[in-house]
Amino acid sequence: MTFIRIALCALLLITATANTRADDVPANRIVLGQISLSFYAVTAGVVQEVLERLGHTVEIVQGSHGQIFPQLASGEVDILVAAWLPHGHAIYWQQYGSRAEPLATLYEGARFQWMVPTYIPGSAVASVDDLLKPDVLGRIEHEIHGTGRDSGNMMVSAQVMQAYGLDRAGYKLLPGTTQTFYANYDRAIAEQRWFVMPLWQPHYISRVGNMRAIAEPKGLLGAPNNGTLVASRSWVARAPERT
Repeated sequence: MTFIRIALCALLLITATANTRADDVPANRIVLGQISLSFYAVTAGVVQEVLERLGHTVEIVQGSHGQIFPQLASGEVDILVAAWLPHGHAIYWQQYGSRAEPLATLYEGARFQWMVPTYIPGSAVASVDDLLKPDVLGRIEHEIHGTGRDSGNMMVSAQVMQAYGLDRAGYKLLPGTTQTFYANYDRAIAEQRWFVMPLWQPHYISRVGNMRAIAEPKGLLGAPNNGTLVASRSWVARAPERT
């Protein structure tokens, strides 16, 4: 009986604390979660401007994919910029999507792509399969530099490595920071080295025009996605109708 009374008291205390926290959150305050890559920052800036014009105070919280999606599900983050649906962030949406809702499509055509420099002839490397050609293996860099380990692109790229036997052929997929990712790209281009890198659209490198996408016949990198503004269900339940 003593244990039951203690358990009931603890439950009442937790419930009261949760209610107090919910009541303490100002109705106009929004925590905007932003994945720590520059193109998400641009999109988040636009969303923040719209929310502030609607009278909200916006707090920006940044983090990796693996950090921000759980915070969306728990309600620590109200709105997330942005989920790539239905394919790009499918693994996170399967885990946390039941506690979130899509609000709007911000942009279309978002996709993952493996790319090589334009100075590599298309006759040499036109698809992922071509990376296994003996003459290509003898010339191209075997270290494939990527971004954070928990990004959707890196997770599907790891599947590409295994499915095509690239790891068995000596290739290594190396996660890194955005700084090391772009530093390696800059050096490799300047030195005209043969290399491949996992990229995505939209991306500024596509506008630079010195890289081209290669085919991925197995379709592991997925079809184009919508960059989708998503929100926690707890925020949707209390959000002003106009917002």
